[in-house]
Amino acid sequence: MSEAIQRQTTEMAWREFADAPGVSYKTLRKHDSGGLSLLLRFAPGASYHPHRHPAGEEYFVLEGELDDLGRSWPQGSYLWHPPGSVHRPSSRAGAVVLVILPQAVEWLRGGGS
Repeated sequence: MSEAIQRQTTEMAWREFADAPGVSYKTLRKHDSGGLSLLLRFAPGASYHPHRHPAGEEYFVLEGELDDLGRSWPQGSYLWHPPGSVHRPSSRAGAVVLVILPQAVEWLRGGGS
């Protein structure tokens, strides 16, 4: 049996993505499948890379507003992207999002949805 994982996220440092200015993360858990549970923080005006989710993705907006799928998702919004989906999230206002990735994402060149 695996041991419980416990994190006090307020004590964890945000780590910046070198090639996505204004987007930072805190890894909460690494899944055996290669996926992750993490917090993503978008500074106002920041965007993330276009990518595909081989096994899908789900996220919950904890703070601010996340721009995705052609609209803004405010605090309290939950979204599920099915396996194979492609997108490029951003945030005009800034956001903190809880993200669950069953598998690692595939980076794409060019735009997403």
